[in-house]
Amino acid sequence: MPEEKQRKSMRTSELDKMINKLQSLERVDGTSEYYKNNAIAYLSDLANYLDRIGVKTIKVRPEVAASSGAHNKKLN
Repeated sequence: MPEEKQRKSMRTSELDKMINKLQSLERVDGTSEYYKNNAIAYLSDLANYLDRIGVKTIKVRPEVAASSGAHNKKLN
């Protein structure tokens, strides 16, 4: 699979796509459902706040973009 091009910015409309994607996920267990629901709530709050203040694009920090998917890597 080709390496994804690193972006310099993210449109705030992508937050709505993330929220919809999370909402479409099936339940795994109670704990994962709890975290999923909290993620949805936080992303919704962030999207609503950015809409209120008129922000349409957010710059992506380079060090974070480079470490995408780090939660899947072994730590030791």
